[in-house]
Amino acid sequence: MLRFDAVPSTTPNLAESKNAFVRTGSTTLTRQTARGPLVFVEPGGGVQATVLSQQLGKGQGESLAGALVARDSLLHLNERHTVIDCFDVPVFHVERYRAASKPAFAVLEPDGDALAVYHSGDPFLVRDGTGAPVARLHERKDRLELVEVGGGPIAQSWRAPLDLGWLIDEQWGLTVLEEPVVLDRRALVAFPLVCRLLWSQPPHKKPSDEQKILAARIGIGIASAIVFNY
Repeated sequence: MLRFDAVPSTTPNLAESKNAFVRTGSTTLTRQTARGPLVFVEPGGGVQATVLSQQLGKGQGESLAGALVARDSLLHLNERHTVIDCFDVPVFHVERYRAASKPAFAVLEPDGDALAVYHSGDPFLVRDGTGAPVARLHERKDRLELVEVGGGPIAQSWRAPLDLGWLIDEQWGLTVLEEPVVLDRRALVAFPLVCRLLWSQPPHKKPSDEQKILAARIGIGIASAIVFNY
């Protein structure tokens, strides 16, 4: 993650992508290499967009002290995740939503206007740019389902382990079931990114064979000690 100590304020009328995710039925948020960025990949394997993650500099976001005083969630504090298309044109960005005791993330247009806010909690609500509740998240056995208020399921997201050689990460998939009536399509595409920010652990190195053998020996030793004591 990059750090920008002088991130400029959002520029009004910033160019935004008109090409990415126009007809997306499904996409996967993944990495193609261990050191590569997060990318949205369509079923055929083509990259639709790239996620640029940055840590906002001093004075650009909410301070730790301010968050503690306001009892805001500290999850991914002062991070911004900008999604750009294949022409490096912004599509949307995701960042922490302030004044929420539970983790919440806002999906914003390139010029800063709100597209949606994902509020975790019970119930897990999704609000549109005006603040009106438009969808709820329902947990199923093998997926998370987004259901429109007064309607049916519009999208589902799933996750799976991602083996990148020496690194283990997670990938999140999105399947669009129905076109949303109210919610902007970009806010729907942000669903797997928000899920990753909420529930994925940081990528970690794959244990070596020596570490696996050592762990097995420790497990056997503990089991033997328990048996011996009985």
